[in-house]
Amino acid sequence: MLGLVPPVDAERRPTVAVLFADLSGFTSLVESVDPKVVYEIVRPMMDEFVTLVRAHGGEIQQVLGDGFMAVFGLHEELGDDAVRAVRAGLTLVDAAGRLPGRLPVHVGIECGEVLVSPSWEPAGYAVWGRAVPLAKRLCDLAGPGTILVGPRASELVGPEVGLTQPTRRRFKGTTDEVLVRSVTGCSARPLALAI
Repeated sequence: MLGLVPPVDAERRPTVAVLFADLSGFTSLVESVDPKVVYEIVRPMMDEFVTLVRAHGGEIQQVLGDGFMAVFGLHEELGDDAVRAVRAGLTLVDAAGRLPGRLPVHVGIECGEVLVSPSWEPAGYAVWGRAVPLAKRLCDLAGPGTILVGPRASELVGPEVGLTQPTRRRFKGTTDEVLVRSVTGCSARPLALAI
């Protein structure tokens, strides 16, 4: 039994950008080498990715082996949360491709209102809302080195972020088709941070 459900602050409903990032080829890696080798490859990458996301103002909500979820604008909405999430995603793709032997990363980003609640340890909070599963589905759909954004994120990034024409996708559990775009670039993009 998990115990009593902690109270939720119903007033805490920020509009955020949710970013999911996963390593491409992780399952194949696990199947082909010793677990220690997997750890020696993946752990430094994930540590660097977390640092890069935080440098763009993202908060890590959870890390699960070869992937993680980050939230932008949770405590302070700066109006550029979607752009910062895209910049973080581009930085992750660049970092993954910088050195030989690294696995490529794929990223999904969506924006929307979320409910913030207490979480199970060690995470400090949980976020609930449509943007969360959509960002995860977009991440799952993205190929290596690709960043996909959902309809709300597409609206919020503005002309600063280059996007492809939208394609319509139906995801498991969604009632309507979702307009999906791929990120092609970002103007005034800061240089990738050296870790």
